[in-house]
Amino acid sequence: MPATAQGEETISLQTLGYSRSVVLQGSNPELNVGIPAPSGGIDPSASFVQLRLEPSPVLGPGSTVRVLINQEPMEVFSVGQLQANPVVQVPIPELPPGERFINLSVQPFLTISGDICRDIGTGNLFLTVGRESFFQVVPRIPDSTVADFFRPLYSQLSLVVPANLSPESAEAALWLYSLLAHQFPRTPILWTRGSASGPQVVLESPDFSPQLQRQGSTLRVAARAEAIQALVAEWERPGLLSRSIQLSSVPAVEPESLGNRRSLRQLGFGDPTLRGMGTQSLFLNFDLAQLGGRPQDLALQLNAVMTPVDGRLGDRLNGQVFLNGILLKTYDLTGRTQLNDWVALPSQLLRRANTLELRFDHAPSQGSCQGAVAPLTLQLQGDSSAFSWSGYEAPVGELQEIPALLQGSGQLVVGDPDLMASAAYLLGALSRLSPQPLLPRLQLLSEPISRSPLGDASWGLIVAGPEQVELNTPIRLGSRFEILNPLNQRAVLAVQPEDELGLLQYVLLEGKPTLWLSWWGSDPAIAERLSRSLADPRTLLANQMQGNVVTGYAAAPNLTQVQSWDLSGQTYQVRYPDRLDWRLLLWRYRFWLVILVALLGAGVAWSLYQRLAQMPQVPSPPPQP
Repeated sequence: MPATAQGEETISLQTLGYSRSVVLQGSNPELNVGIPAPSGGIDPSASFVQLRLEPSPVLGPGSTVRVLINQEPMEVFSVGQLQANPVVQVPIPELPPGERFINLSVQPFLTISGDICRDIGTGNLFLTVGRESFFQVVPRIPDSTVADFFRPLYSQLSLVVPANLSPESAEAALWLYSLLAHQFPRTPILWTRGSASGPQVVLESPDFSPQLQRQGSTLRVAARAEAIQALVAEWERPGLLSRSIQLSSVPAVEPESLGNRRSLRQLGFGDPTLRGMGTQSLFLNFDLAQLGGRPQDLALQLNAVMTPVDGRLGDRLNGQVFLNGILLKTYDLTGRTQLNDWVALPSQLLRRANTLELRFDHAPSQGSCQGAVAPLTLQLQGDSSAFSWSGYEAPVGELQEIPALLQGSGQLVVGDPDLMASAAYLLGALSRLSPQPLLPRLQLLSEPISRSPLGDASWGLIVAGPEQVELNTPIRLGSRFEILNPLNQRAVLAVQPEDELGLLQYVLLEGKPTLWLSWWGSDPAIAERLSRSLADPRTLLANQMQGNVVTGYAAAPNLTQVQSWDLSGQTYQVRYPDRLDWRLLLWRYRFWLVILVALLGAGVAWSLYQRLAQMPQVPSPPPQP
C-alpha cells in the first residue's frame, strides 16, 4: 500500500514478504516482525497494529495470546475472544527518542487438555497469523528528510529521467535505478521519461543545486556520480537528515572485504533465539552473493547455548541441520547446555538462494506436564556462529552463479541510447539480488563487437541488437534457430522469421561473467519487456533464472512468458536449420556412426586375422635323382 507524504502508512505482512499466513505451532511459539519507525516519532492516538489471529478450533479455554510492542506487553487475548472475533487491534505506544524500529511480538500459550506433553503429540497446537495483518503508522511530524524518503514501503516507485540523456547523465540514471532497486527490493520501480504520479525520484540536470532535495513524496537528485555515491554511502546516516543537501565531498564507495568468513551477525541474523516446547525451527536464509561467490569447502560453525533438558526425568531434546531440505546432521542435546560444532555444507546442494534450517525437538516426559512446564530456551551466538570457506569455485557459465560473481568493477555496454530502459531494468534485477548496489561504468557502442569489450572490468552487461554483437554465445542470432530435446530430437522452441523474442544469454568472455540482452525479430521492445519482467519483484523471475539462456515473448498484452534453458549440451541443444552443423549431425547419428565404425573395425580385424592366422606351408622335399 502506498505511503502518503503526511498521512498514515499502512504496511501489511504481505508487503513485508509474507506471501502466506504464518502458522505458529507448539505450546509456546513466537512471531517477531519489525518495521522502520519515523524519525520524528509517531502519533500514538492513531497508530496501531491490526492482527488476524485464528486459533486451532480444539484449543482449551486456558490458551492465551500475548502481544508485545518493543518488548512492552500491550494486550492479552483469550482463545475464546479470538474464536468469537479473530481480528484485533493493538495500539502502538509512543516511542522513546531515537527508537528506529517498531517491533511486534506475538507470543501464544497453547493447550488443549492441560497436559502439554499429550497435547503436543496431537499436532493441533497452532495459531494462524493472517498475512492481511498490518501496521498503521501515523508520523508525529511529516517525513521531510532525504533519509526518510527511503523508509516507507511503497507499492510502486518511479524514476523520472529526461528525454535526452548525455552519456554522463545516462550513467548516473542507471546507477540511481540500481540503487533504488537495491534499497526497495520488494517495490516495482518504473523507468519513466517526462513525468509520473505518486512517489518518485526525479533525475535533474548535473548542475542542479542542491544536489539532493526532498519535496514531499518526490526526491530530486542531480545527474552526477557524486550524488549517487552519496546516497549509496550516506543515505542512512545523520548527514542526510535534512530536506536539501549540497555535497562538498563524497566518501569513496569501497567494496566490502569478505575474507573467508561471514558471521550470522554480519549476515543480519543477530542472535537468533527459540523459546517454547515441541518442534521449533530457526531458518537462516542466505545467498551466494552474500558470500562473494560459490565457496569451496563451505562449513557452518555452530555455537549455541540452551537451558538444560533433564534426561533423568524422561525429557528429550534432539537437533537436526537441514540445507535446502536435505538432512545433514543430527544431535542428541539432552542434558547439554551448549552446542559447539562444525557442519560441512556440500557444494552440490548450494543454490543462488539457500535455506539453512536448524530444527529442535523438545519432548517433555509423560506424566509431569500438568500446569506450567518450563519451556526450552535456545540462542545462537551471532558473532561466533559463522560460515567459513577455503576459496571459490571457478565459474561454469550457469545463471545460478549470478549475481554472486558480479564482484569488483563492472562494464555496461549499450548499443543504442533508446535501450537505456532495458539496461536499467536488467541492472536493477541483478542489483536486487546483490549484497550491494551494482554501479558499472557505461559504454556506448560505436561499432559492432566481435571480442570482449570489458577491458579491465571484472564483469559485464551488454544490451545491444543482434547485428551489433558477434560473440561466441549459446545462441547465435544471425539465422533462424531451434532448441532441441536431445532425447527425442524434437524441437521444443522453433523460431520463425516473423516471431518476436527477447533473449538474455550468459557467457564467460575471457573467463569474465557477461550477460547479453538482445532480441530476435524487428522490435527491440520485447527485450525491454523481458528485462522489466525480471526486474519486477512480484514475479520472482530473477530468482528462478537457471541454465545459460532466458527467453521471453509476449503471450498477451500484459503478460510476458519467460523461460530458462540450459544450452550447454547436457539438457538442450541448438540447431540452425539454414546452416550445416556437423556437431549436431554427429550427435544425431552417433549410434549409426558407432555401428559403422564397429563394422569397419571388425572388417579390418578379420582381414588381419586372415593374413596372420594362416597355417604355414610345409616345403616339399627336393626330387631324388
